[in-house]
Amino acid sequence: MEVNVEIVLSYNDEETDWKVKKNISKFIYRLKKYRTGNRFSGEYIYKINQDSELYKQIIEFYKSNRKDVEFICLDYDVKVSDEEFEKAKAFVLCFPEYYCEEYEDIENEYSECESCHSKEKTNSLFYAQPKGYIKKHENDYGFAGLDGTGELLLLPKLVEKLKKSGVDKKYFQPIISKSKKILGYTFITDNILPQKSYIDENYKFENQCEKCERINMTENENIFHFIPKRITEEGIKNLKDVNKTYEFYDEYREIVINKKVAQIIKENVPYVKFYPVILDNRNLNSRRPFKIS
Repeated sequence: MEVNVEIVLSYNDEETDWKVKKNISKFIYRLKKYRTGNRFSGEYIYKINQDSELYKQIIEFYKSNRKDVEFICLDYDVKVSDEEFEKAKAFVLCFPEYYCEEYEDIENEYSECESCHSKEKTNSLFYAQPKGYIKKHENDYGFAGLDGTGELLLLPKLVEKLKKSGVDKKYFQPIISKSKKILGYTFITDNILPQKSYIDENYKFENQCEKCERINMTENENIFHFIPKRITEEGIKNLKDVNKTYEFYDEYREIVINKKVAQIIKENVPYVKFYPVILDNRNLNSRRPFKIS
């Protein structure tokens, strides 16, 4: 699969050694053609193939000069071929560039642990403002991120297509406006995959909360390339149409969909992007373990 990384590169402050500044300036000059047109905290965002020689050079330079270099990996853009799609066992939907807004005076609430701040979706309905992407595309197949949450809003037409294709209505929870109009739906499921059956090596074990006992994973700041997500045979046996991981990633469980659901979305939403989840058939000893106390 082809993976392009969205990055930010700069130096930390004016006190940075002039040699480091000079090298960063050279990298930024070579990165000009990879500008996305967007900025992050005032700095240009670049999009570059993770296998390119330039990207590898930048990573090696950063590893040797961490205290002086500001390097941020914002996102991985994964292009999946038809063959790779067929080989995948499950999928994680990537957040699109489209977003819809919360109301300023209504807080969409999760069941949140006051100790570790991990968040669990409840049966409480979420609210969104009926404007922007939602209003413009209300009669289209599509989805958008719900700003301020970890949720995707699936437009009604897409959800109806999924239901007609045999996906149970129990997996869709309405997102509404103040006037109670259904603007879209978010995935909801009570099917939790077995512990350690879903493996994302771009994350590392952070802790198991003493209060709620949830297992929290955080991004591994020492990994600078996309590693395919994996699922064990046990995980595959427990797959339903819509699933959630046992572990919490950046405070939320990951929603994992099966191939049937992914195929329907792929056929109807031109801009959809997935992270494929492949079979983990490696020897147990070759996996990156995480310790649970």
